[in-house]
Amino acid sequence: MAFAYAGHNVVLEIQGTIPSTPDKPSSKPMWQGVILAYLVVAICYLPVAFVGYYVFGNAVDDNILITLEKPRWLIAMANIFVVVHVIGSYQVCVCVVVSSPPKLIGT
Repeated sequence: MAFAYAGHNVVLEIQGTIPSTPDKPSSKPMWQGVILAYLVVAICYLPVAFVGYYVFGNAVDDNILITLEKPRWLIAMANIFVVVHVIGSYQVCVCVVVSSPPKLIGT
């Protein structure tokens, strides 16, 4: 459930921007930040998961948007938010790929 947040995709990119020296490595503040972030994610996701299981039980498919039938406007909004999320996360994930070729050719 914690990986539903998709924060694990950018952890190395974030750690690369934190100053690190042999005397003061960046791993300690990074681990503190990761633990805090996943605690916040768990606090947000777990109540939703428990209430959803209480209300719907095992009658939910893997994709909840397929299971729901009404209200249609809510399903449409959820699909729009999924598209916006995918477009936004694509920008973050592709950043590493796009920045690699200039580094390889030395420009």
